[in-house]
Amino acid sequence: MNRHVVNPSLRICTSEEMRGLDQIAEKELGIGPAILMENAGRAATESILREYPDAGLDGEIVVFAGKGNNAGDAFVVARHLMGLHRKVRIFHLLKREEYKGATATNFEILAKMKARLFYVESAQDVESFFDSSPGPFLAIDGILGTGLKGNLEGLYYDLVTLINDRVDTVVSLDIPTGVAGESGVVLGNAIHANLTISFGFPRLGHFLPPGAVVRGKLVNVDISLPAQFKTEGDKFLLRPSFVFSKLSKRDRYGHKNTFGHVLLIGGSFGRTGAISMATSASLRTGSGLATAGTWTDSISQLLFQLPQEAMSVVVPKEEERYEAYRELLKEYSSLVIGPGIGVRPEAKRLIETLLQEFRGPLVLDADALNIIAEGQLHGLLVHRKTPAILTPHPGEMARLIRWNKEDVVRDPLGAIKKCVELTHSVVILKGAATLVSAPSGVLYLNHFPNSGMATAGSGDVLAGMLGGLLGQGIEPFDAAILGVYLHSLAGDLAVRGGKTRGMTAGDIIEQIPFTFQELEKLAKQPEEPRMARLL
Repeated sequence: MNRHVVNPSLRICTSEEMRGLDQIAEKELGIGPAILMENAGRAATESILREYPDAGLDGEIVVFAGKGNNAGDAFVVARHLMGLHRKVRIFHLLKREEYKGATATNFEILAKMKARLFYVESAQDVESFFDSSPGPFLAIDGILGTGLKGNLEGLYYDLVTLINDRVDTVVSLDIPTGVAGESGVVLGNAIHANLTISFGFPRLGHFLPPGAVVRGKLVNVDISLPAQFKTEGDKFLLRPSFVFSKLSKRDRYGHKNTFGHVLLIGGSFGRTGAISMATSASLRTGSGLATAGTWTDSISQLLFQLPQEAMSVVVPKEEERYEAYRELLKEYSSLVIGPGIGVRPEAKRLIETLLQEFRGPLVLDADALNIIAEGQLHGLLVHRKTPAILTPHPGEMARLIRWNKEDVVRDPLGAIKKCVELTHSVVILKGAATLVSAPSGVLYLNHFPNSGMATAGSGDVLAGMLGGLLGQGIEPFDAAILGVYLHSLAGDLAVRGGKTRGMTAGDIIEQIPFTFQELEKLAKQPEEPRMARLL
């Protein structure tokens, strides 16, 4: 079901949705496949020559055309390049009579233009060409598009291997052959592209690893789809101006209670660093007050690690009366539970109690998610008046929804949708590219890959930031969007300071105060409409 979302973020489509948009464009507006294919091929040609202006002058451009519209796009690119006096050779993987519709039309145009068309029956045919030709080569991958389901086999597998081995520069049309458009999973083998040109709207597979790793630079080009298509949908790539719009104004005359009091519960003996980092991150995000809670056997360790601005509290054991803490909970404007808490039996009782007794917004992270999964406590989340924020990585997500981890990686859209349905919560599926979704059904993708953030404590920092934003009165879905983006921006600022290898969670925390100014600066940068957008 499409939802109208007016924001400056870039729409993301599934392959099925993109086909549906093409059909609407044809049936309702008369923008048929031939027009879209022509626009795609022309825009792709411009992008290729912008990146590689000498392509086909000194060496040769070799175009690989496989099936369907992807092959048709490749044929259009070949024609435009020939018209610009570039040296072009086309290898097609289907016989002439097997092409249909607009793809067949563009093949026939090439034939009439006396293009150098070669039917490929085996990878050895192409290997022989490479052996006998001096190069250099620029290869255009129009073999298979975003709709690939099963693993590459036979000729397709062999040809992908050969291109990767023998060609230094590869441009993929739509998506590198072998990468699943919906998940970024590599299906047995995949083209290693230097440049990928997506048409109309990108897919999730352009941003999720490992597919994102092999697509090189990504350019999205306009193919003349109607403007309303850009704002209708339920999946979007986060952009700074949209994220900035979610940030509440800071009251110049406010006091510490104005900006919330966050309670953060976690840690266990030998694992108090997690809740300490979350507490620091909460304060750095703008919390007026922060209190860290842990068990009796770990409180002394935590006191040595907490920032001096934070307060502390001992978490009651299972045999003690939780009722005594009901009034105390009313002091807090948000709650974070889970970092380092462990899976001890009393933790399950504590989480059950807090989900029922704490009325404010909360974040569930790390072992809190594992406890919910093991105890099947999803129903306690469903009945909360204020949605919780859950922060699973793929392994935790698998446990929450009782899938295999491999299935979560293969179908992240399905996984996050399932988790939202089971919990009625805002869900953040963490990774190099992070997905954020909510009961409204709208999903946002945060694409900010940074290997430095693959470090112990990074997730604890995010949990603390989320708690801090919630405590300042920001709605859970908006807080999730802000927290994820600001967390990535803090990591990016740390990298700019010279830290990638060896980055620690502490480095991320240090940069949090500067992310708000950086976000505002990015949001104010004008973004002119462009036919081709570098992502």
